Amino acid sequence: MKAQVLHQPGVLKLEDIPMPECGDKQVLIKLITSCICNGSDPAIMAGAHWTDFPIVFGHEAYGVITACGSEVTGYEVGDRVAWWFTVGAFAEYVAVAPDDVAMVKLPSRISNDEGPLFELAGAAIRAVEAARINPGDRVLIIGLGPSGVIMSQLAKQAGASTVIGWDLYEYRRQLGLELGCDGTFNNAIRSVSKEVIEQFGEMDIVIDAYADDILPESPTLDDGIAVLRDGGTIISYGHPRRGRQLDIFHLQRKQVTMRGPVNDIQLVRQYLQKAVDYAVQGKLRLAPLISSRVPLDQVAEGLELVINHPDKYMKILVDISSGEMSS
Repeated sequence: MKAQVLHQPGVLKLEDIPMPECGDKQVLIKLITSCICNGSDPAIMAGAHWTDFPIVFGHEAYGVITACGSEVTGYEVGDRVAWWFTVGAFAEYVAVAPDDVAMVKLPSRISNDEGPLFELAGAAIRAVEAARINPGDRVLIIGLGPSGVIMSQLAKQAGASTVIGWDLYEYRRQLGLELGCDGTFNNAIRSVSKEVIEQFGEMDIVIDAYADDILPESPTLDDGIAVLRDGGTIISYGHPRRGRQLDIFHLQRKQVTMRGPVNDIQLVRQYLQKAVDYAVQGKLRLAPLISSRVPLDQVAEGLELVINHPDKYMKILVDISSGEMSS
Protein backbone atom coordinates (compact mmCIF):
# COMPACT_ATOMS: atom_id res chain seq x y z
CA MET A 1 0.00 0.00 0.00
CA LYS A 2 1.02 3.63 -0.44
CA ALA A 3 2.12 5.64 2.59
CA GLN A 4 4.00 8.82 3.43
CA VAL A 5 6.89 7.65 5.60
CA LEU A 6 8.86 10.09 7.73
CA HIS A 7 12.33 8.57 8.10
CA GLN A 8 13.72 11.44 10.14
CA PRO A 9 12.86 15.12 10.52
CA GLY A 10 12.76 16.66 7.05
CA VAL A 11 12.88 13.35 5.17
CA LEU A 12 9.37 12.43 4.02
CA LYS A 13 8.90 9.89 1.22
CA LEU A 14 5.89 8.32 -0.50
CA GLU A 15 6.57 4.59 -0.44
CA ASP A 16 5.04 1.17 -0.98
CA ILE A 17 4.92 -0.56 2.40
CA PRO A 18 3.25 -3.77 3.60
CA MET A 19 -0.40 -3.73 4.55
CA PRO A 20 -0.70 -3.53 8.36
CA GLU A 21 -1.86 -6.72 10.05
CA CYS A 22 -5.05 -6.56 12.10
CA GLY A 23 -4.26 -7.83 15.59
CA ASP A 24 -6.76 -9.45 17.91
CA LYS A 25 -7.44 -6.12 19.66
CA GLN A 26 -7.29 -3.98 16.53
CA VAL A 27 -9.51 -2.83 13.70
CA LEU A 28 -8.18 -2.38 10.18
CA ILE A 29 -9.31 0.92 8.71
CA LYS A 30 -9.38 1.92 5.07
CA LEU A 31 -8.56 5.62 5.18
CA ILE A 32 -10.78 7.91 3.13
CA THR A 33 -9.57 11.41 4.02
CA SER A 34 -6.95 12.76 6.38
CA CYS A 35 -5.86 16.25 7.38
CA ILE A 36 -2.56 18.02 7.79
CA CYS A 37 -2.19 19.17 11.39
CA ASN A 38 -1.22 22.85 11.39
CA GLY A 39 0.67 22.58 14.67
CA SER A 40 2.13 19.13 15.26
CA ASP A 41 2.94 18.03 11.70
CA PRO A 42 5.24 20.98 10.86
CA ALA A 43 6.84 20.68 14.31
CA ILE A 44 7.55 16.96 13.89
CA MET A 45 8.93 17.63 10.41
CA ALA A 46 11.27 20.19 11.98
CA GLY A 47 12.46 17.78 14.68
CA ALA A 48 10.17 18.53 17.64
CA HIS A 49 7.75 16.38 19.67
CA TRP A 50 8.84 13.02 18.21
CA THR A 51 11.90 10.82 18.56
CA ASP A 52 11.06 7.36 17.15
CA PHE A 53 11.51 6.98 13.38
CA PRO A 54 10.55 5.89 10.81
CA ILE A 55 6.81 6.44 11.14
CA VAL A 56 3.88 6.62 8.78
CA PHE A 57 3.27 10.35 9.07
CA GLY A 58 0.08 12.17 10.06
CA HIS A 59 -2.50 11.68 12.81
CA GLU A 60 -5.76 13.35 11.76
CA ALA A 61 -7.67 10.62 9.96
CA TYR A 62 -11.04 9.16 9.09
CA GLY A 63 -11.96 5.91 7.43
CA VAL A 64 -14.11 2.79 7.27
CA ILE A 65 -13.43 -0.39 9.24
CA THR A 66 -12.68 -3.31 6.93
CA ALA A 67 -11.72 -5.94 9.51
CA CYS A 68 -12.05 -6.48 13.27
CA GLY A 69 -9.81 -8.52 15.55
CA SER A 70 -11.29 -11.39 17.54
CA GLU A 71 -11.22 -9.45 20.84
CA VAL A 72 -12.73 -6.22 19.52
CA THR A 73 -16.18 -5.30 20.81
CA GLY A 74 -18.38 -2.34 20.01
CA TYR A 75 -17.20 -1.97 16.42
CA GLU A 76 -17.91 -3.87 13.23
CA VAL A 77 -16.97 -3.90 9.57
CA GLY A 78 -18.47 -0.93 7.77
CA ASP A 79 -18.36 1.50 10.70
CA ARG A 80 -17.16 5.00 9.78
CA VAL A 81 -14.72 6.12 12.46
CA ALA A 82 -12.39 8.88 13.61
CA TRP A 83 -10.07 8.73 16.61
CA TRP A 84 -7.59 10.48 18.88
CA PHE A 85 -4.64 9.72 18.85
CA THR A 86 -2.30 7.57 16.71
CA VAL A 87 0.07 8.27 13.85
CA GLY A 88 -0.42 6.68 10.44
CA ALA A 89 -2.94 9.02 8.80
CA PHE A 90 -1.13 9.47 5.49
CA ALA A 91 -1.57 5.94 4.18
CA GLU A 92 -4.18 3.78 2.51
CA TYR A 93 -4.78 1.62 5.59
CA VAL A 94 -4.02 1.74 9.30
CA ALA A 95 -4.53 -0.73 12.16
CA VAL A 96 -5.76 0.82 15.42
CA ALA A 97 -6.58 -0.68 18.81
CA PRO A 98 -9.83 0.99 19.98
CA ASP A 99 -8.93 0.36 23.63
CA ASP A 100 -5.80 2.50 23.23
CA VAL A 101 -7.46 5.56 21.68
CA ALA A 102 -10.60 7.65 21.81
CA MET A 103 -12.50 6.28 18.82
CA VAL A 104 -15.92 7.47 17.74
CA LYS A 105 -18.41 6.28 15.14
CA LEU A 106 -19.53 8.88 12.62
CA PRO A 107 -23.15 8.89 11.43
CA SER A 108 -24.00 9.24 7.75
CA ARG A 109 -24.82 12.91 8.25
CA ILE A 110 -21.09 13.60 8.74
CA SER A 111 -19.38 14.02 5.37
CA ASN A 112 -16.14 12.36 4.30
CA ASP A 113 -14.49 15.79 4.31
CA GLU A 114 -15.55 16.52 7.89
CA GLY A 115 -14.50 13.08 9.15
CA PRO A 116 -10.79 13.69 9.83
CA LEU A 117 -11.54 16.98 11.57
CA PHE A 118 -12.92 15.13 14.57
CA GLU A 119 -9.42 14.23 15.73
CA LEU A 120 -8.81 17.97 15.97
CA ALA A 121 -12.20 18.57 17.59
CA GLY A 122 -11.42 15.87 20.14
CA ALA A 123 -8.13 17.57 20.95
CA ALA A 124 -9.69 21.04 21.17
CA ILE A 125 -12.62 20.06 23.35
CA ARG A 126 -10.16 18.90 26.04
CA ALA A 127 -9.11 22.53 26.54
CA VAL A 128 -12.67 23.83 26.66
CA GLU A 129 -13.66 21.18 29.19
CA ALA A 130 -10.57 21.99 31.28
CA ALA A 131 -11.70 25.63 31.36
CA ARG A 132 -14.82 24.64 33.35
CA ILE A 133 -16.91 27.37 31.74
CA ASN A 134 -19.89 28.57 33.76
CA PRO A 135 -23.02 30.05 32.17
CA GLY A 136 -22.38 33.69 31.40
CA ASP A 137 -18.57 33.48 31.40
CA ARG A 138 -16.58 35.63 29.02
CA VAL A 139 -13.91 33.73 27.11
CA LEU A 140 -10.93 34.87 25.05
CA ILE A 141 -9.36 32.48 22.52
CA ILE A 142 -5.79 33.51 21.68
CA GLY A 143 -5.12 32.18 18.17
CA LEU A 144 -7.92 31.54 15.69
CA GLY A 145 -6.26 28.71 13.87
CA PRO A 146 -8.24 25.50 13.34
CA SER A 147 -8.18 24.58 17.04
CA GLY A 148 -9.08 28.11 18.14
CA VAL A 149 -12.03 28.36 15.78
CA ILE A 150 -13.36 25.02 17.01
CA MET A 151 -12.86 26.12 20.62
CA SER A 152 -14.78 29.33 20.03
CA GLN A 153 -17.81 27.29 18.95
CA LEU A 154 -17.44 24.79 21.79
CA ALA A 155 -17.11 27.57 24.37
CA LYS A 156 -20.50 28.92 23.32
CA GLN A 157 -22.03 25.47 23.65
CA ALA A 158 -20.50 25.22 27.13
CA GLY A 159 -22.43 28.31 28.22
CA ALA A 160 -20.11 31.25 27.57
CA SER A 161 -22.06 34.46 27.01
CA THR A 162 -19.20 36.15 25.18
CA VAL A 163 -16.43 34.59 23.09
CA ILE A 164 -13.81 36.73 21.42
CA GLY A 165 -10.72 35.79 19.44
CA TRP A 166 -7.28 37.20 18.75
CA ASP A 167 -5.34 36.46 15.57
CA LEU A 168 -2.81 38.17 13.33
CA TYR A 169 -4.56 37.24 10.08
CA GLU A 170 -7.71 38.83 8.70
CA TYR A 171 -8.86 35.60 7.04
CA ARG A 172 -8.91 33.79 10.36
CA ARG A 173 -10.54 36.65 12.22
CA GLN A 174 -13.34 36.74 9.66
CA LEU A 175 -13.85 33.00 9.89
CA GLY A 176 -14.04 33.31 13.66
CA LEU A 177 -16.81 35.88 13.31
CA GLU A 178 -18.68 33.70 10.81
CA LEU A 179 -18.58 30.73 13.19
CA GLY A 180 -19.80 32.50 16.29
CA CYS A 181 -17.18 34.79 17.83
CA ASP A 182 -18.76 37.94 19.26
CA GLY A 183 -15.67 39.93 18.34
CA THR A 184 -12.20 39.41 16.92
CA PHE A 185 -9.06 41.49 17.30
CA ASN A 186 -5.64 41.79 15.68
CA ASN A 187 -3.25 41.08 18.53
CA ALA A 188 -0.45 42.88 16.71
CA ILE A 189 -2.08 46.12 17.85
CA ARG A 190 -0.48 47.09 21.14
CA SER A 191 -3.71 48.51 22.51
CA VAL A 192 -5.55 45.21 21.99
CA SER A 193 -6.03 44.48 25.71
CA LYS A 194 -7.45 47.95 26.34
CA GLU A 195 -9.83 47.65 23.39
CA VAL A 196 -11.10 44.26 24.55
CA ILE A 197 -11.90 45.55 28.04
CA GLU A 198 -13.55 48.68 26.67
CA GLN A 199 -15.82 46.68 24.34
CA PHE A 200 -16.44 43.47 26.28
CA GLY A 201 -15.17 43.90 29.82
CA GLU A 202 -12.70 41.67 31.60
CA MET A 203 -12.52 38.00 30.66
CA ASP A 204 -13.18 35.09 33.00
CA ILE A 205 -11.17 32.60 30.94
CA VAL A 206 -8.33 32.82 28.42
CA ILE A 207 -7.44 29.81 26.24
CA ASP A 208 -3.96 30.13 24.75
CA ALA A 209 -4.15 28.26 21.43
CA TYR A 210 -1.21 30.18 19.97
CA ALA A 211 2.06 28.90 18.57
CA ASP A 212 5.28 30.94 18.72
CA ASP A 213 5.15 34.70 19.02
CA ILE A 214 6.36 36.02 15.67
CA LEU A 215 6.17 39.73 16.39
CA PRO A 216 9.17 41.48 17.96
CA GLU A 217 8.81 41.63 21.74
CA SER A 218 5.27 40.26 21.55
CA PRO A 219 4.19 39.12 25.05
CA THR A 220 0.99 37.41 23.91
CA LEU A 221 0.30 35.77 27.23
CA ASP A 222 0.92 39.01 29.13
CA ASP A 223 -1.72 40.66 26.96
CA GLY A 224 -4.05 37.77 27.76
CA ILE A 225 -3.45 38.14 31.49
CA ALA A 226 -4.12 41.87 31.16
CA VAL A 227 -7.73 41.23 30.10
CA LEU A 228 -8.39 38.58 32.77
CA ARG A 229 -10.38 39.42 35.87
CA ASP A 230 -8.76 38.76 39.21
CA GLY A 231 -8.95 35.04 39.92
CA GLY A 232 -9.48 34.19 36.25
CA THR A 233 -8.26 31.06 34.45
CA ILE A 234 -5.75 30.47 31.66
CA ILE A 235 -5.76 27.22 29.72
CA SER A 236 -2.43 26.50 28.03
CA TYR A 237 -3.18 24.57 24.85
CA GLY A 238 -0.80 25.66 22.08
CA HIS A 239 2.67 24.17 21.60
CA PRO A 240 5.07 27.08 21.09
CA ARG A 241 8.41 25.52 20.20
CA ARG A 242 10.31 28.45 21.70
CA GLY A 243 8.20 28.53 24.84
CA ARG A 244 5.89 31.26 26.04
CA GLN A 245 7.11 34.49 27.61
CA LEU A 246 5.13 35.94 30.49
CA ASP A 247 5.61 38.34 33.38
CA ILE A 248 5.01 36.14 36.42
CA PHE A 249 4.29 39.22 38.55
CA HIS A 250 0.96 39.80 36.81
CA LEU A 251 0.06 36.11 37.05
CA GLN A 252 0.59 36.31 40.79
CA ARG A 253 -0.96 39.74 41.26
CA LYS A 254 -4.26 38.62 39.73
CA GLN A 255 -4.22 35.21 41.41
CA VAL A 256 -4.59 33.53 38.02
CA THR A 257 -5.11 29.78 37.76
CA MET A 258 -3.25 28.17 34.86
CA ARG A 259 -3.66 24.57 33.72
CA GLY A 260 -3.44 22.40 30.63
CA PRO A 261 -5.98 20.32 28.71
CA VAL A 262 -7.31 17.02 30.00
CA ASN A 263 -5.60 13.87 28.70
CA ASP A 264 -7.58 11.16 30.51
CA ILE A 265 -8.57 8.79 27.70
CA GLN A 266 -11.91 7.87 29.28
CA LEU A 267 -12.90 11.54 29.45
CA VAL A 268 -11.62 12.24 25.95
CA ARG A 269 -13.89 9.49 24.62
CA GLN A 270 -16.85 11.30 26.15
CA TYR A 271 -15.64 14.64 24.83
CA LEU A 272 -15.18 13.29 21.32
CA GLN A 273 -18.71 11.89 21.29
CA LYS A 274 -19.96 15.27 22.49
CA ALA A 275 -18.21 16.92 19.52
CA VAL A 276 -19.93 14.49 17.13
CA ASP A 277 -23.30 15.18 18.75
CA TYR A 278 -22.77 18.93 18.42
CA ALA A 279 -21.87 18.53 14.74
CA VAL A 280 -24.95 16.42 14.02
CA GLN A 281 -27.10 19.04 15.77
CA GLY A 282 -25.54 21.85 13.72
CA LYS A 283 -23.86 23.38 16.79
CA LEU A 284 -20.31 22.65 15.62
CA ARG A 285 -19.41 23.54 12.04
CA LEU A 286 -16.24 21.95 10.68
CA ALA A 287 -16.55 22.12 6.89
CA PRO A 288 -15.83 25.91 6.73
CA LEU A 289 -12.35 25.22 8.11
CA ILE A 290 -11.36 23.30 4.97
CA SER A 291 -9.49 25.65 2.65
CA SER A 292 -7.71 23.28 0.26
CA ARG A 293 -6.98 19.65 -0.51
CA VAL A 294 -4.08 17.60 -1.88
CA PRO A 295 -3.67 13.99 -3.00
CA LEU A 296 -1.65 11.54 -0.91
CA ASP A 297 1.47 12.05 -2.99
CA GLN A 298 1.50 15.82 -2.31
CA VAL A 299 1.50 15.91 1.48
CA ALA A 300 4.83 17.77 1.48
CA GLU A 301 3.36 20.46 -0.75
CA GLY A 302 0.38 20.77 1.59
CA LEU A 303 2.72 21.18 4.54
CA GLU A 304 4.48 24.01 2.74
CA LEU A 305 1.16 25.83 2.31
CA VAL A 306 0.33 25.44 6.00
CA ILE A 307 3.77 26.63 7.10
CA ASN A 308 4.28 29.51 4.68
CA HIS A 309 0.75 30.83 4.14
CA PRO A 310 -1.15 30.78 7.44
CA ASP A 311 -2.94 33.90 6.24
CA LYS A 312 -4.66 31.90 3.49
CA TYR A 313 -4.95 28.28 4.59
CA MET A 314 -6.69 26.65 7.54
CA LYS A 315 -7.23 22.90 7.17
CA ILE A 316 -5.79 21.08 4.18
CA LEU A 317 -7.43 17.74 3.40
CA VAL A 318 -5.45 14.81 2.10
CA ASP A 319 -7.47 12.66 -0.29
CA ILE A 320 -6.48 9.03 0.19
CA SER A 321 -6.75 6.65 -2.77
CA SER A 322 -10.09 4.84 -2.96
CA GLY A 323 -8.68 1.99 -5.03
CA GLU A 324 -8.79 -1.70 -4.16
CA MET A 325 -6.79 -3.13 -1.26
CA SER A 326 -3.12 -3.47 -2.07
CA SER A 327 -0.28 -5.12 -0.19
